[in-house]
Amino acid sequence: MKEAVRVSILRCNSSQGDPPVTDLEYEVRNEGQTPVWLVEDGWLIWRQKGQEIELSYARGRMSPGAQVFGYFPPSVAKLDTGAHVTRTIHLTWPHSLDRLWNAESEAAPPPGHYHVSVRIGYGVTPAADAPDLRDGVEGPVLRWQREAVSDAVPMNVPG
Repeated sequence: MKEAVRVSILRCNSSQGDPPVTDLEYEVRNEGQTPVWLVEDGWLIWRQKGQEIELSYARGRMSPGAQVFGYFPPSVAKLDTGAHVTRTIHLTWPHSLDRLWNAESEAAPPPGHYHVSVRIGYGVTPAADAPDLRDGVEGPVLRWQREAVSDAVPMNVPG
């Protein structure tokens, strides 16, 4: 059976304030023939290349030098065939980042116009295989996980 997971950004609004904020609402839709399990850890991985920004909630490789004390599987939420979920990302500028997944402790792009996309991780089974001693702690999750990315939309970072 084939899975087809789609990510769409529904809206992206920025506002001045103290601090300035950007709210981005996205939808994940399971258009496939089988249920999938979405990664729901809540950890944001920030990727930026020039004016292109990707906000990822997929499990990624840990930052160089990061150490964890054992295997920890992702938290997941089942998404049945034909179902969808909507999530909102609330970004305050500058935005704090988790150093386990990001090289920097905050995202602080200069005010201006960017293009943003959202990446999510999911699996076709409820959990990854158990870790193998040769794997390292990331191996099972990164083999289990599949990813879906939205199209990029305009995003304004207020100053």
